[in-house]
Amino acid sequence: MLSNIVHRTSNLEVEKGGKAMQFLAPAGLFFLLLIPVIIIFYLLKQKREQLPVSSTMLWQKVLADTVAETPWQKLRKSLLLLLQLLLALLLVFALLRPYVLANRQGGSDVIILVDTSASMAVSEAGGSRLDLAKAEVEKLIKESKGKTRFSLIGVGPSPRVLANRTTDVKEVLNKLKTLQTGYYRANLETALSLAAALQEKGTATQVLFFSDGGVDTPEGAVGLEHFEYRRVGERQDNLAIGAFSMQEGSGQPLALTRIDNYGSKEGEGTVRLLGDGRLLDAQPVRVSPGKPAYLFWNVPQGASYLEARLDATDALASDNSAWLISRQARQAKVLLVTQGNIFLEQALKLNPMLDVHKVATGAYGEVKERFDLYVLDGFWPGQQPSGQLLVINPPSDSPFVEKAEGMVEKLDPAPDQPLLRGVSWADVHVAKSKGLKMPAGWQSLLRDGSRTLAAAGTLGQVRAGVLGFDLHMSDLPLRPAFPILMQNLVSWILPPGGLRDTQAESGGTVGLNISPDAQAANLYNPDQNRTALAPSQQKLEVGEPGLYRLEQVINGQKREDYLAVNFAPVQESQVKPAAQVKLGLKDVAAGAPAKVPQEFWPWLALAALAVMSVEWWVYLRGH
Repeated sequence: MLSNIVHRTSNLEVEKGGKAMQFLAPAGLFFLLLIPVIIIFYLLKQKREQLPVSSTMLWQKVLADTVAETPWQKLRKSLLLLLQLLLALLLVFALLRPYVLANRQGGSDVIILVDTSASMAVSEAGGSRLDLAKAEVEKLIKESKGKTRFSLIGVGPSPRVLANRTTDVKEVLNKLKTLQTGYYRANLETALSLAAALQEKGTATQVLFFSDGGVDTPEGAVGLEHFEYRRVGERQDNLAIGAFSMQEGSGQPLALTRIDNYGSKEGEGTVRLLGDGRLLDAQPVRVSPGKPAYLFWNVPQGASYLEARLDATDALASDNSAWLISRQARQAKVLLVTQGNIFLEQALKLNPMLDVHKVATGAYGEVKERFDLYVLDGFWPGQQPSGQLLVINPPSDSPFVEKAEGMVEKLDPAPDQPLLRGVSWADVHVAKSKGLKMPAGWQSLLRDGSRTLAAAGTLGQVRAGVLGFDLHMSDLPLRPAFPILMQNLVSWILPPGGLRDTQAESGGTVGLNISPDAQAANLYNPDQNRTALAPSQQKLEVGEPGLYRLEQVINGQKREDYLAVNFAPVQESQVKPAAQVKLGLKDVAAGAPAKVPQEFWPWLALAALAVMSVEWWVYLRGH
């Protein structure tokens, strides 16, 4: 109980400024029980047998001992008793390990935490906030005493130990220079857990946190007694692009941009809209504090990607740009060659990822543009197209037909075939169909006895799906199975895009879907630095906001996919430095210049040794 009271008192003094003396080992107060033990020894004496003597003149010393050892007598003045009590008090206080907080680091352990989150890139007088933090840390280290042991930790999503309990000042300063801000929010909780693990047991370790306070703080108790928050920065004016989206439909696309004001005064600037790197439009904007402004844009057809760029004089530049990939950039170009098949055309147009172009069979020779997918309805050009193939009712002179057209008696779909997933043939009827060839590696999807009516496979590097019958000679287009079958075939035939998503957050991870047929795959970041990717690679971390480009070489031809990475941690746009950080249930206010515990128990131990020597000398003289 006594120890707990002392602990609570010590913590209270730290919160109020830490000027009073405190104790690292308050449990040592239990040794004060030695004082009444010493006094009891002076009250008690050993009982002896009493005998009459003729004279006491020769018994003065015996009489003195007799008086001193009389039990429970009134205490008499005794220099030995005072010296022994003083010795006991000095030893107990030495065991308590008292200390005071001083403005120097001589002979102590100091753990320095430096925030490297996005808001530490805010422009301040003299550089960024991180530059200011580095300058303060450098000054603290240079003014320290030679025996100070420093640990340096960069605080990000995960803590990074740069120096661990070293007295080499040069090493710590060199590591300090390597710290850089990232496009993320820092996690103080994990950093404090690491700091608690690094501190030596029984050592008064001072933990100094240099930050603007915009971090994720721990909800529970922290195992650090001497923590100090050193606030960095002053600015709070900041405008940011809070949202950037686009509505695409049959008409002209419409884009929306939201501008947020995180400062205390009205902000203004100009927002520019760029498409494929070209300026499309510009609008001025004025934003009141806490009230967002909205800008609308008419976007021309055909833009692969858009960028909204805010030109304003504010604290943070990273949140002044945003990127957006249009749906058209993600669409595969499809050429439908037919004399007229409304069912097939509508089924293809139901897929939002297909950009469908139609041409009559007689006009196919005039087509010069390359397409990702060729849908040939009752037509074969003689020379195989360069893209993927979906062939409906192939002519007899095509490479797919094995048997001439004949009546269909029974439809027998392949069991457990992924391309037929969700397709019900129970109410589908086909009048006539050709029999298809089945080269090695091809999959039979639908049969009538020994004849194959539908199949899928590869022709060299090209994927192909083939239906051996005219859709007009069946009721398949009138059944729910038809759009599902088309979707399954197209999803398998078209080469997969290299990116599973087109939007990502800075500091996040994107999924990759590199084509197994790709001879090369490279990702170019906003600075056009190239990263080579392997077909087996499934994920990739992205950091800097901006436009990323994935380039694949498939069958000697380049395929490009775009990825928009936008500034993610919205809280980082709130750049006003926090007056305090919350550690569990305790609020730690921004502190004064760093102070560290200075222990003086060795001096108490030396004083106790001196008192012991005096006590021994007094005892010998008295005897």
